[in-house]
Amino acid sequence: MVIDLCLDDEIEKEIEIKEDFKIILEEGQIKLNDYKMLNSYEFINDILIEFYLNDWYTKKLNKEDRERTYVFNTYFYTALAKSFNASDYPARYTASQIRHKQVKRWTKDVDIFQKDFVFIPVNESNHWFLAVICFPYLSGKVNMIDGTPVNEPDDDAGGYPWPRITYSAVRDRSEADPNDEDLRLFDMASRGNLSKQQGLDYETDAEVTKIFRRIQVKRPCILVLDSYSGGVNRARITATLRGWLEQEYFVKHPRQKKDFSPEAIKGAALRVPQQPNNKDCGLFMIHFVEMFFKRPIVDYTFPIRHLENWFSVDEVVLNCRKRKELQCVILNKMEEKRSTMPEEIELPILDLDYML
Repeated sequence: MVIDLCLDDEIEKEIEIKEDFKIILEEGQIKLNDYKMLNSYEFINDILIEFYLNDWYTKKLNKEDRERTYVFNTYFYTALAKSFNASDYPARYTASQIRHKQVKRWTKDVDIFQKDFVFIPVNESNHWFLAVICFPYLSGKVNMIDGTPVNEPDDDAGGYPWPRITYSAVRDRSEADPNDEDLRLFDMASRGNLSKQQGLDYETDAEVTKIFRRIQVKRPCILVLDSYSGGVNRARITATLRGWLEQEYFVKHPRQKKDFSPEAIKGAALRVPQQPNNKDCGLFMIHFVEMFFKRPIVDYTFPIRHLENWFSVDEVVLNCRKRKELQCVILNKMEEKRSTMPEEIELPILDLDYML
């Protein structure tokens, strides 16, 4: 009798693949394969990101902050920037109008102009980073404390001109021209410039900012928080989101006027802690969202300088801390919902032992 070991291996592999797609937690539709992505050598996926952010939003964020915050799911920006054939639309449609039309239904039940913060996860070439639209209802700078209009200038000391850039479109995407942005505010967060570390820690840097700024302000703006900074390449994101924001306003507030120029609603990439490896981008992104409330921006005068030492990278990566936190949320939810594993399926022991 001859045993075909190759055939047995194929059958075993097929069984394993089927098991991977079995749901272990109905809430969030988390499958066994998603759970395995918590291993230290894996990228976390969109399912885990959305599950964690939903749990954070509903359980950890207080009611006041929930009411002033909106979090888009992980597919929003991909849908917004999806490439299109202009000939499929009326000739009068601009690129921004077409992009808006592609995601119009996403906001049918919400007016984002009633929110302070709109969080938008972005995935580009398997890398996760975060865009945040801040105070979209404002028309200019106001005092952070009492909301009165102010005319505090941005800090242009040490400013430098930045030439127009030639950019290549990301595959399957149609995005706005980044050259309308103040590219200096993106170059300051480039990986080359981040090598010149500034400041001490968040508490000290925030206090220094308050002392240095005569008046702390808030303003309408679009920020990019990227743990593997793309510098000026991220200007495409803010330009695209500003175009969408303008079209969204016209739809929700048709009889009102508002300035959506790059000068009125500035875009910027911020200097934030950088990941020490190539796989923890998703973990850093969800940590950025949490820190936005735990250690808030104290002044929106550009350039915003006090988040470079926002937190220690150890809060995310040391001993897989953030992965273990995400694992605990899943396990606690399974216990809370009294989830039962599919027959003959056991949760694997995860590799969560690496130091960085």
